[in-house]
Amino acid sequence: MKIALAQINPKVGDIAANALKIEAFARRAMALGADLAVFPELALTGYPPLDLLEKKDFIDENLRALKRLAALRLKTALAVGYVDRNPAGKGKPLHNCIALIDGGRIVARQAKSLLPTYDIFDEARYFEPAARNKPVKFRKTPTGLTVCEDIWAGTTLLPSRLLYRNDPVRALARAKASIIINISASPFYRGKGAKRRAILSGLARKLKAHIVYVNQAGANDELVFDGNSFALGPDGKETARAAAFAEDLVLLDTAAAAALAPQAAHDETGEIRAALTLGIRDYFHKMGFQKAVLGLSGGIDSAVVAALAADALGPENVTGVLMPSDYTSRQSTDDALRTAANLGIKTRVLPIKNIYAAFLKELGAGDPAGDVSLTMQNLQSRARGSLRMALANANNWLALATGNKSEIAVGYCTLYGDTAGAIAPISDLFKTEVYKLAAHFNRAGEVIPRAVIVRPPTAELKPGQKDQDDLPPYAELDEVIRLYLEENRSPSEIIRRGFPRDLVLPLLRKVEANEYKRKQLAIGLKVTEKSFGYGRKMPIVKSLGFIK
Repeated sequence: MKIALAQINPKVGDIAANALKIEAFARRAMALGADLAVFPELALTGYPPLDLLEKKDFIDENLRALKRLAALRLKTALAVGYVDRNPAGKGKPLHNCIALIDGGRIVARQAKSLLPTYDIFDEARYFEPAARNKPVKFRKTPTGLTVCEDIWAGTTLLPSRLLYRNDPVRALARAKASIIINISASPFYRGKGAKRRAILSGLARKLKAHIVYVNQAGANDELVFDGNSFALGPDGKETARAAAFAEDLVLLDTAAAAALAPQAAHDETGEIRAALTLGIRDYFHKMGFQKAVLGLSGGIDSAVVAALAADALGPENVTGVLMPSDYTSRQSTDDALRTAANLGIKTRVLPIKNIYAAFLKELGAGDPAGDVSLTMQNLQSRARGSLRMALANANNWLALATGNKSEIAVGYCTLYGDTAGAIAPISDLFKTEVYKLAAHFNRAGEVIPRAVIVRPPTAELKPGQKDQDDLPPYAELDEVIRLYLEENRSPSEIIRRGFPRDLVLPLLRKVEANEYKRKQLAIGLKVTEKSFGYGRKMPIVKSLGFIK
Protein backbone atom coordinates (compact mmCIF):
# COMPACT_ATOMS: atom_id res chain seq x y z
CA MET A 1 0.00 0.00 0.00
CA LYS A 2 1.22 3.50 -0.83
CA ILE A 3 0.54 5.89 2.02
CA ALA A 4 1.22 9.63 1.98
CA LEU A 5 2.11 11.26 5.28
CA ALA A 6 0.45 14.67 4.87
CA GLN A 7 2.00 16.83 7.59
CA ILE A 8 0.13 20.15 7.50
CA ASN A 9 -0.02 23.34 9.56
CA PRO A 10 -3.69 24.17 10.19
CA LYS A 11 -4.98 27.34 11.83
CA VAL A 12 -7.40 26.92 14.72
CA GLY A 13 -10.91 27.84 13.65
CA ASP A 14 -10.11 28.48 9.97
CA ILE A 15 -12.02 25.44 8.77
CA ALA A 16 -12.44 26.61 5.18
CA ALA A 17 -8.72 27.30 4.73
CA ASN A 18 -7.78 24.05 6.51
CA ALA A 19 -10.07 22.09 4.18
CA LEU A 20 -8.49 23.73 1.12
CA LYS A 21 -5.04 22.82 2.44
CA ILE A 22 -6.15 19.22 2.98
CA GLU A 23 -7.49 19.10 -0.59
CA ALA A 24 -4.25 20.55 -2.00
CA PHE A 25 -2.09 18.01 -0.15
CA ALA A 26 -4.48 15.20 -1.12
CA ARG A 27 -4.16 16.10 -4.80
CA ARG A 28 -0.38 16.12 -4.47
CA ALA A 29 -0.58 12.68 -2.86
CA MET A 30 -2.82 11.47 -5.66
CA ALA A 31 -0.28 12.68 -8.24
CA LEU A 32 2.31 10.52 -6.46
CA GLY A 33 0.07 7.48 -6.75
CA ALA A 34 -0.86 7.24 -3.06
CA ASP A 35 -3.66 4.87 -2.06
CA LEU A 36 -4.17 6.81 1.17
CA ALA A 37 -3.23 10.29 2.43
CA VAL A 38 -3.10 10.63 6.22
CA PHE A 39 -3.62 14.03 7.90
CA PRO A 40 -3.13 15.11 11.55
CA GLU A 41 -5.54 15.05 14.47
CA LEU A 42 -8.36 17.62 14.20
CA ALA A 43 -6.86 18.79 10.91
CA LEU A 44 -10.14 20.41 9.91
CA THR A 45 -10.57 22.50 13.07
CA GLY A 46 -6.94 23.01 14.04
CA TYR A 47 -5.62 21.95 17.43
CA PRO A 48 -6.41 22.81 20.17
CA PRO A 49 -9.85 24.32 19.46
CA LEU A 50 -10.66 24.66 23.20
CA ASP A 51 -14.05 26.28 23.88
CA LEU A 52 -14.73 26.80 20.19
CA LEU A 53 -16.00 23.23 20.58
CA GLU A 54 -18.93 24.59 22.58
CA LYS A 55 -20.21 26.56 19.54
CA LYS A 56 -22.77 24.69 17.46
CA ASP A 57 -21.93 26.58 14.26
CA PHE A 58 -18.29 25.62 14.60
CA ILE A 59 -19.11 21.91 14.79
CA ASP A 60 -21.56 22.18 11.91
CA GLU A 61 -19.02 23.91 9.69
CA ASN A 62 -16.40 21.23 10.29
CA LEU A 63 -18.93 18.49 9.45
CA ARG A 64 -19.92 20.26 6.22
CA ALA A 65 -16.23 20.59 5.29
CA LEU A 66 -15.77 16.85 5.84
CA LYS A 67 -18.66 16.09 3.49
CA ARG A 68 -17.20 18.43 0.87
CA LEU A 69 -13.90 16.55 1.04
CA ALA A 70 -15.76 13.29 0.46
CA ALA A 71 -17.64 14.82 -2.46
CA LEU A 72 -14.33 15.47 -4.26
CA ARG A 73 -14.26 11.73 -5.09
CA LEU A 74 -10.47 11.67 -5.23
CA LYS A 75 -8.75 8.45 -6.28
CA THR A 76 -6.63 8.70 -3.15
CA ALA A 77 -8.45 7.90 0.08
CA LEU A 78 -8.12 10.31 3.00
CA ALA A 79 -7.72 9.79 6.74
CA VAL A 80 -8.69 13.12 8.30
CA GLY A 81 -9.06 14.35 11.87
CA TYR A 82 -12.30 16.19 12.65
CA VAL A 83 -14.94 16.69 15.37
CA ASP A 84 -18.05 14.52 15.31
CA ARG A 85 -21.17 14.56 17.43
CA ASN A 86 -21.76 11.79 19.93
CA PRO A 87 -24.86 9.92 18.71
CA ALA A 88 -25.30 7.99 21.98
CA GLY A 89 -27.40 10.66 23.65
CA LYS A 90 -25.40 10.44 26.85
CA GLY A 91 -21.96 11.44 27.98
CA LYS A 92 -20.05 14.35 26.45
CA PRO A 93 -21.63 15.71 23.26
CA LEU A 94 -18.63 15.31 20.93
CA HIS A 95 -16.04 12.85 19.69
CA ASN A 96 -12.47 13.58 18.59
CA CYS A 97 -12.54 11.52 15.40
CA ILE A 98 -10.69 10.20 12.40
CA ALA A 99 -12.68 9.71 9.19
CA LEU A 100 -11.65 7.38 6.39
CA ILE A 101 -12.93 8.82 3.09
CA ASP A 102 -12.85 6.57 0.03
CA GLY A 103 -14.73 6.57 -3.27
CA GLY A 104 -16.73 9.68 -2.43
CA ARG A 105 -17.98 8.30 0.89
CA ILE A 106 -17.01 8.32 4.54
CA VAL A 107 -16.46 4.58 4.85
CA ALA A 108 -15.29 4.52 8.48
CA ARG A 109 -15.22 6.77 11.54
CA GLN A 110 -13.23 6.09 14.67
CA ALA A 111 -13.42 8.18 17.83
CA LYS A 112 -10.41 8.73 20.07
CA SER A 113 -10.39 6.31 22.98
CA LEU A 114 -7.90 7.88 25.39
CA LEU A 115 -8.54 11.51 26.33
CA PRO A 116 -5.60 13.24 28.07
CA THR A 117 -6.38 15.48 31.05
CA TYR A 118 -2.87 16.35 32.24
CA ASP A 119 -0.46 19.23 31.62
CA ILE A 120 -1.88 21.37 28.77
CA PHE A 121 -4.57 18.80 27.85
CA ASP A 122 -8.22 18.90 28.93
CA GLU A 123 -9.94 16.77 26.30
CA ALA A 124 -12.35 15.07 28.70
CA ARG A 125 -13.93 18.52 29.12
CA TYR A 126 -15.32 18.24 25.59
CA PHE A 127 -15.14 14.70 24.24
CA GLU A 128 -16.65 11.30 24.97
CA PRO A 129 -14.17 8.43 24.53
CA ALA A 130 -14.76 5.64 22.04
CA ALA A 131 -16.30 2.50 23.45
CA ARG A 132 -14.16 0.26 21.24
CA ASN A 133 -11.71 0.25 18.35
CA LYS A 134 -11.76 -2.38 15.60
CA PRO A 135 -9.69 -2.59 12.41
CA VAL A 136 -11.23 -1.57 9.10
CA LYS A 137 -10.55 -3.33 5.81
CA PHE A 138 -8.83 -0.89 3.48
CA ARG A 139 -7.48 -2.14 0.16
CA LYS A 140 -7.97 -5.67 1.60
CA THR A 141 -5.63 -4.82 4.48
CA PRO A 142 -6.81 -4.83 8.14
CA THR A 143 -5.96 -1.28 9.22
CA GLY A 144 -6.20 0.27 12.66
CA LEU A 145 -7.27 3.91 12.95
CA THR A 146 -6.10 5.69 16.08
CA VAL A 147 -5.93 9.26 17.32
CA CYS A 148 -2.85 10.62 19.11
CA GLU A 149 -3.01 9.44 22.76
CA ASP A 150 -4.46 6.07 21.69
CA ILE A 151 -1.01 4.86 20.64
CA TRP A 152 0.78 5.86 23.86
CA ALA A 153 -1.07 3.75 26.42
CA GLY A 154 1.32 2.13 28.88
CA THR A 155 4.39 3.94 27.50
CA THR A 156 6.88 6.29 29.09
CA LEU A 157 5.64 9.21 26.99
CA LEU A 158 2.77 9.56 29.49
CA PRO A 159 3.02 10.84 33.09
CA SER A 160 2.20 7.31 34.28
CA ARG A 161 2.08 3.91 32.59
CA LEU A 162 -1.10 3.27 34.62
CA LEU A 163 -2.94 6.35 33.36
CA TYR A 164 -5.44 4.40 31.24
CA ARG A 165 -7.32 1.15 31.74
CA ASN A 166 -7.41 0.09 28.11
CA ASP A 167 -4.91 -0.06 25.28
CA PRO A 168 -6.50 0.57 21.85
CA VAL A 169 -3.42 -0.39 19.84
CA ARG A 170 -3.01 -3.78 21.51
CA ALA A 171 -6.71 -4.43 20.92
CA LEU A 172 -6.18 -3.65 17.24
CA ALA A 173 -3.16 -5.96 17.13
CA ARG A 174 -5.19 -8.79 18.68
CA ALA A 175 -7.74 -8.20 15.92
CA LYS A 176 -4.95 -8.76 13.34
CA ALA A 177 -4.43 -5.17 12.17
CA SER A 178 -1.23 -5.17 10.11
CA ILE A 179 -1.07 -1.37 9.70
CA ILE A 180 -1.67 1.07 12.55
CA ILE A 181 -2.48 4.64 11.45
CA ASN A 182 -2.04 7.28 14.13
CA ILE A 183 -3.06 10.89 13.53
CA SER A 184 -1.64 13.27 16.06
CA ALA A 185 -1.40 16.84 17.32
CA SER A 186 1.47 16.27 19.72
CA PRO A 187 3.03 19.47 21.08
CA PHE A 188 6.78 19.80 21.10
CA TYR A 189 9.09 19.77 24.07
CA ARG A 190 12.83 19.21 24.02
CA GLY A 191 13.79 15.63 23.24
CA LYS A 192 10.23 14.51 22.55
CA GLY A 193 10.79 13.59 18.89
CA ALA A 194 13.52 11.07 19.65
CA LYS A 195 11.45 9.69 22.52
CA ARG A 196 8.44 9.14 20.24
CA ARG A 197 10.51 7.25 17.68
CA ALA A 198 12.15 5.01 20.25
CA ILE A 199 8.86 4.08 21.91
CA LEU A 200 6.98 3.39 18.68
CA SER A 201 9.91 1.47 17.23
CA GLY A 202 9.63 -0.95 20.13
CA LEU A 203 5.85 -1.11 19.71
CA ALA A 204 6.12 -1.89 15.97
CA ARG A 205 8.50 -4.77 16.72
CA LYS A 206 6.24 -6.08 19.46
CA LEU A 207 3.08 -5.92 17.34
CA LYS A 208 4.88 -6.96 14.11
CA ALA A 209 2.92 -4.23 12.35
CA HIS A 210 3.55 -1.13 10.25
CA ILE A 211 3.01 2.09 12.20
CA VAL A 212 2.25 5.34 10.37
CA TYR A 213 2.46 8.36 12.69
CA VAL A 214 1.36 11.74 11.25
CA ASN A 215 1.80 14.79 13.46
CA GLN A 216 0.71 18.40 13.02
CA ALA A 217 3.33 21.02 12.19
CA GLY A 218 3.15 24.71 13.12
CA ALA A 219 2.17 26.61 16.25
CA ASN A 220 -1.03 27.76 17.88
CA ASP A 221 -0.84 30.12 20.87
CA GLU A 222 1.83 28.80 23.24
CA LEU A 223 2.04 25.32 21.70
CA VAL A 224 4.52 24.42 18.98
CA PHE A 225 3.96 21.27 16.92
CA ASP A 226 7.15 19.88 15.48
CA GLY A 227 5.79 17.62 12.75
CA ASN A 228 8.50 14.96 12.59
CA SER A 229 5.97 12.45 11.22
CA PHE A 230 7.35 9.00 10.42
CA ALA A 231 6.55 5.43 9.50
CA LEU A 232 8.01 2.23 10.90
CA GLY A 233 8.18 -1.28 9.50
CA PRO A 234 7.31 -4.42 11.51
CA ASP A 235 11.01 -4.65 12.38
CA GLY A 236 10.82 -1.23 14.08
CA LYS A 237 13.03 0.47 11.50
CA GLU A 238 12.09 3.86 10.12
CA THR A 239 10.74 3.66 6.56
CA ALA A 240 9.53 7.25 6.06
CA ARG A 241 10.42 10.54 7.70
CA ALA A 242 8.90 14.01 7.34
CA ALA A 243 10.52 17.35 8.05
CA ALA A 244 10.83 18.95 11.46
CA PHE A 245 8.92 22.18 12.16
CA ALA A 246 7.54 22.49 8.63
CA GLU A 247 4.79 21.18 6.40
CA ASP A 248 5.75 18.13 4.36
CA LEU A 249 4.38 15.32 2.21
CA VAL A 250 6.19 11.99 2.23
CA LEU A 251 5.21 8.83 0.36
CA LEU A 252 5.58 5.37 1.88
CA ASP A 253 5.18 2.08 -0.01
CA THR A 254 4.68 -0.60 2.64
CA ALA A 255 5.46 -3.33 0.10
CA ALA A 256 8.83 -1.93 -0.93
CA ALA A 257 9.96 0.37 1.88
CA ALA A 258 13.61 0.15 2.87
CA ALA A 259 14.96 1.29 6.21
CA LEU A 260 16.17 4.88 6.19
CA ALA A 261 19.64 5.88 7.23
CA PRO A 262 19.87 6.91 10.89
CA GLN A 263 19.26 10.57 11.64
CA ALA A 264 22.13 12.90 12.40
CA ALA A 265 23.15 13.39 16.02
CA HIS A 266 20.45 15.16 18.01
CA ASP A 267 20.97 18.92 18.35
CA GLU A 268 18.74 19.89 21.28
CA THR A 269 19.58 23.60 21.21
CA GLY A 270 19.07 23.77 17.45
CA GLU A 271 15.72 22.04 17.89
CA ILE A 272 14.67 24.60 20.50
CA ARG A 273 15.77 27.43 18.22
CA ALA A 274 13.65 26.00 15.40
CA ALA A 275 10.66 25.60 17.71
CA LEU A 276 10.85 29.17 19.00
CA THR A 277 11.33 30.59 15.51
CA LEU A 278 8.26 28.73 14.26
CA GLY A 279 6.28 29.74 17.34
CA ILE A 280 6.98 33.44 16.77
CA ARG A 281 6.30 33.26 13.04
CA ASP A 282 2.98 31.46 13.35
CA TYR A 283 1.80 33.62 16.25
CA PHE A 284 2.37 36.76 14.20
CA HIS A 285 1.20 35.56 10.81
CA LYS A 286 -1.87 33.65 12.02
CA MET A 287 -2.88 36.77 13.98
CA GLY A 288 -2.38 38.96 10.90
CA PHE A 289 0.75 40.81 12.07
CA GLN A 290 4.05 41.19 10.23
CA LYS A 291 6.29 43.36 12.41
CA ALA A 292 7.71 43.18 15.94
CA VAL A 293 9.15 45.64 18.43
CA LEU A 294 11.20 44.84 21.50
CA GLY A 295 13.35 46.63 24.01
CA LEU A 296 17.03 46.19 23.12
CA SER A 297 18.98 46.66 26.33
CA GLY A 298 22.41 45.31 25.43
CA GLY A 299 21.72 42.22 27.55
CA ILE A 300 21.67 38.55 26.59
CA ASP A 301 17.90 38.04 26.78
CA SER A 302 16.91 40.87 24.45
CA ALA A 303 19.72 39.97 22.05
CA VAL A 304 18.53 36.37 21.75
CA VAL A 305 14.87 37.38 21.36
CA ALA A 306 15.88 39.87 18.66
CA ALA A 307 17.81 37.14 16.85
CA LEU A 308 14.84 34.76 17.02
CA ALA A 309 12.47 37.47 15.76
CA ALA A 310 14.81 38.30 12.88
CA ASP A 311 14.87 34.61 11.90
CA ALA A 312 11.10 34.28 12.23
CA LEU A 313 9.89 37.50 10.62
CA GLY A 314 12.86 38.80 8.64
CA PRO A 315 15.22 41.45 10.04
CA GLU A 316 13.45 44.19 8.07
CA ASN A 317 10.33 43.52 10.19
CA VAL A 318 11.98 43.88 13.61
CA THR A 319 12.66 47.10 15.49
CA GLY A 320 14.81 47.20 18.61
CA VAL A 321 14.17 50.18 20.89
CA LEU A 322 16.98 51.51 23.07
CA MET A 323 15.57 53.31 26.10
CA PRO A 324 18.56 54.54 28.10
CA SER A 325 18.37 56.11 31.55
CA ASP A 326 21.01 57.78 33.71
CA TYR A 327 21.97 54.27 34.87
CA THR A 328 22.48 52.86 31.38
CA SER A 329 26.16 52.37 30.64
CA ARG A 330 27.80 53.28 27.36
CA GLN A 331 28.72 49.62 27.00
CA SER A 332 25.03 48.60 27.06
CA THR A 333 24.20 51.09 24.32
CA ASP A 334 27.16 50.00 22.21
CA ASP A 335 26.31 46.31 22.67
CA ALA A 336 22.67 46.89 21.75
CA LEU A 337 23.62 48.78 18.58
CA ARG A 338 26.17 46.13 17.63
CA THR A 339 23.57 43.39 18.12
CA ALA A 340 21.14 45.26 15.88
CA ALA A 341 23.83 45.79 13.23
CA ASN A 342 24.78 42.10 13.26
CA LEU A 343 21.12 41.11 12.84
CA GLY A 344 20.26 43.82 10.32
CA ILE A 345 17.27 45.00 12.36
CA LYS A 346 16.14 48.61 12.74
CA THR A 347 16.73 50.60 15.92
CA ARG A 348 15.17 53.56 17.60
CA VAL A 349 16.47 55.48 20.63
CA LEU A 350 13.92 56.83 23.15
CA PRO A 351 15.61 58.03 26.36
CA ILE A 352 13.44 57.71 29.49
CA LYS A 353 15.24 60.30 31.65
CA ASN A 354 12.56 62.97 31.39
CA ILE A 355 9.65 60.53 31.67
CA TYR A 356 11.21 58.99 34.78
CA ALA A 357 11.83 62.39 36.37
CA ALA A 358 8.20 63.39 35.71
CA PHE A 359 6.96 60.21 37.38
CA LEU A 360 9.10 60.87 40.44
CA LYS A 361 7.98 64.49 40.65
CA GLU A 362 4.28 63.63 40.50
CA LEU A 363 4.59 60.78 42.97
CA GLY A 364 7.09 62.44 45.28
CA ALA A 365 8.84 59.10 45.12
CA GLY A 366 12.43 60.23 45.48
CA ASP A 367 15.31 62.17 44.05
CA PRO A 368 16.71 60.80 40.78
CA ALA A 369 20.19 61.58 42.11
CA GLY A 370 19.66 59.80 45.45
CA ASP A 371 19.12 56.20 46.54
CA VAL A 372 17.11 54.19 44.00
CA SER A 373 14.28 52.33 45.74
CA LEU A 374 12.47 49.33 44.29
CA THR A 375 9.57 51.62 43.42
CA MET A 376 11.92 53.83 41.43
CA GLN A 377 13.44 50.83 39.66
CA ASN A 378 10.01 49.57 38.67
CA LEU A 379 9.01 53.01 37.39
CA GLN A 380 11.88 52.88 34.89
CA SER A 381 10.81 49.46 33.67
CA ARG A 382 7.19 50.58 33.36
CA ALA A 383 8.19 53.69 31.42
CA ARG A 384 9.97 51.43 28.95
CA GLY A 385 7.00 49.07 28.77
CA SER A 386 4.69 51.98 27.99
CA LEU A 387 6.95 53.19 25.19
CA ARG A 388 7.17 49.73 23.61
CA MET A 389 3.40 49.30 23.73
CA ALA A 390 2.84 52.81 22.33
CA LEU A 391 5.09 52.02 19.37
CA ALA A 392 3.25 48.73 18.84
CA ASN A 393 -0.13 50.51 18.90
CA ALA A 394 0.97 53.31 16.59
CA ASN A 395 2.49 51.04 13.95
CA ASN A 396 0.34 47.89 14.06
CA TRP A 397 3.25 45.93 15.49
CA LEU A 398 3.30 43.32 18.24
CA ALA A 399 5.61 43.78 21.20
CA LEU A 400 7.90 40.98 22.31
CA ALA A 401 8.64 40.49 26.00
CA THR A 402 12.16 39.24 26.71
CA GLY A 403 11.94 37.61 30.15
CA ASN A 404 13.36 34.12 30.74
CA LYS A 405 12.07 31.26 32.90
CA SER A 406 14.53 31.91 35.72
CA GLU A 407 13.36 35.50 36.21
CA ILE A 408 9.69 34.66 35.74
CA ALA A 409 9.90 31.79 38.21
CA VAL A 410 11.10 33.96 41.10
CA GLY A 411 9.32 37.18 40.11
CA TYR A 412 12.50 39.03 39.12
CA CYS A 413 10.51 41.10 36.65
CA THR A 414 8.19 44.10 36.67
CA LEU A 415 4.50 43.81 35.94
CA TYR A 416 3.51 46.18 33.13
CA GLY A 417 7.20 46.89 32.56
CA ASP A 418 9.65 44.40 31.06
CA THR A 419 6.82 41.84 31.09
CA ALA A 420 4.60 43.90 28.78
CA GLY A 421 4.07 42.40 25.35
CA ALA A 422 2.00 40.07 23.20
CA ILE A 423 4.29 37.05 23.45
CA ALA A 424 7.36 36.09 25.49
CA PRO A 425 9.41 33.76 23.25
CA ILE A 426 12.07 32.64 25.78
CA SER A 427 9.88 32.45 28.89
CA ASP A 428 10.29 28.65 28.98
CA LEU A 429 14.11 28.83 28.81
CA PHE A 430 16.25 29.14 31.92
CA LYS A 431 18.97 31.77 31.87
CA THR A 432 21.64 29.11 31.39
CA GLU A 433 19.72 27.83 28.34
CA VAL A 434 19.52 31.35 26.91
CA TYR A 435 23.33 31.40 26.88
CA LYS A 436 23.36 28.06 25.04
CA LEU A 437 20.99 29.49 22.46
CA ALA A 438 23.23 32.54 22.01
CA ALA A 439 26.17 30.22 21.40
CA HIS A 440 24.10 28.36 18.79
CA PHE A 441 23.46 31.59 16.92
CA ASN A 442 27.20 32.23 16.91
CA ARG A 443 28.26 28.87 15.46
CA ALA A 444 29.01 30.31 12.01
CA GLY A 445 30.19 33.74 13.15
CA GLU A 446 29.29 36.48 15.55
CA VAL A 447 25.58 37.22 15.74
CA ILE A 448 25.25 37.87 19.46
CA PRO A 449 28.26 40.04 20.39
CA ARG A 450 30.75 38.30 22.66
CA ALA A 451 30.63 41.29 25.02
CA VAL A 452 26.91 40.58 25.58
CA ILE A 453 27.62 36.94 26.42
CA VAL A 454 30.53 37.43 28.83
CA ARG A 455 29.18 40.47 30.68
CA PRO A 456 27.48 39.76 34.05
CA PRO A 457 23.69 40.18 33.68
CA THR A 458 22.28 43.47 34.97
CA ALA A 459 18.94 45.28 34.81
CA GLU A 460 20.76 48.64 35.14
CA LEU A 461 17.97 50.19 37.19
CA LYS A 462 20.35 51.58 39.79
CA PRO A 463 24.10 52.25 39.98
CA GLY A 464 26.34 49.16 39.87
CA GLN A 465 23.41 46.72 39.79
CA LYS A 466 24.02 43.04 38.98
CA ASP A 467 21.47 40.20 38.92
CA GLN A 468 23.67 38.21 41.28
CA ASP A 469 23.22 40.91 43.97
CA ASP A 470 19.59 39.75 44.30
CA LEU A 471 19.70 36.16 43.08
CA PRO A 472 21.87 33.06 43.55
CA PRO A 473 24.17 32.15 40.63
CA TYR A 474 21.99 31.15 37.71
CA ALA A 475 23.52 27.68 37.46
CA GLU A 476 22.26 26.89 40.97
CA LEU A 477 18.99 28.79 40.67
CA ASP A 478 18.10 27.10 37.39
CA GLU A 479 18.77 23.58 38.62
CA VAL A 480 16.75 24.05 41.82
CA ILE A 481 13.79 25.43 39.89
CA ARG A 482 14.10 22.80 37.17
CA LEU A 483 13.94 20.03 39.76
CA TYR A 484 10.93 21.66 41.40
CA LEU A 485 8.93 22.53 38.28
CA GLU A 486 9.91 20.01 35.65
CA GLU A 487 10.64 16.96 37.81
CA ASN A 488 8.13 17.86 40.54
CA ARG A 489 10.69 17.23 43.29
CA SER A 490 9.83 18.21 46.85
CA PRO A 491 11.96 20.72 48.77
CA SER A 492 13.43 17.91 50.88
CA GLU A 493 14.38 15.90 47.78
CA ILE A 494 16.12 18.92 46.28
CA ILE A 495 18.00 19.56 49.51
CA ARG A 496 19.12 15.92 49.55
CA ARG A 497 20.63 16.53 46.10
CA GLY A 498 23.17 18.75 47.85
CA PHE A 499 21.59 22.20 47.62
CA PRO A 500 21.62 24.21 50.89
CA ARG A 501 18.30 24.57 52.70
CA ASP A 502 18.79 28.33 53.02
CA LEU A 503 19.07 28.47 49.20
CA VAL A 504 16.22 26.11 48.32
CA LEU A 505 13.40 27.22 50.61
CA PRO A 506 13.56 30.98 49.87
CA LEU A 507 13.74 30.26 46.12
CA LEU A 508 10.73 27.95 46.15
CA ARG A 509 8.73 30.38 48.28
CA LYS A 510 9.45 33.03 45.67
CA VAL A 511 8.23 30.68 42.94
CA GLU A 512 4.89 30.15 44.64
CA ALA A 513 4.49 33.72 45.91
CA ASN A 514 4.84 35.14 42.39
CA GLU A 515 2.03 33.19 40.77
CA TYR A 516 0.00 36.43 40.68
CA LYS A 517 2.59 37.95 38.35
CA ARG A 518 2.68 34.98 36.01
CA LYS A 519 -1.10 35.01 35.60
CA GLN A 520 -0.75 38.48 34.04
CA LEU A 521 2.20 37.86 31.73
CA ALA A 522 2.32 37.54 27.97
CA ILE A 523 1.94 33.96 26.78
CA GLY A 524 5.17 32.05 26.32
CA LEU A 525 6.20 29.32 23.90
CA LYS A 526 6.31 25.88 25.50
CA VAL A 527 9.56 23.99 24.89
CA THR A 528 9.86 21.94 28.11
CA GLU A 529 7.69 19.25 29.65
CA LYS A 530 6.46 21.68 32.31
CA SER A 531 6.15 25.31 31.34
CA PHE A 532 4.38 28.22 32.98
CA GLY A 533 1.06 28.91 31.28
CA TYR A 534 -2.15 26.94 31.07
CA GLY A 535 -0.26 23.69 31.58
CA ARG A 536 0.48 24.64 35.21
CA LYS A 537 -2.73 25.19 37.13
CA MET A 538 -1.68 26.66 40.45
CA PRO A 539 -3.82 28.84 42.76
CA ILE A 540 -2.66 32.39 43.35
CA VAL A 541 -3.96 32.71 46.91
CA LYS A 542 -2.55 29.88 48.99
CA SER A 543 -0.49 29.08 52.06
CA LEU A 544 3.20 28.44 51.49
CA GLY A 545 3.39 26.11 54.48
CA PHE A 546 4.05 23.12 52.23
CA ILE A 547 7.53 24.50 51.43
CA LYS A 548 9.57 23.30 54.38
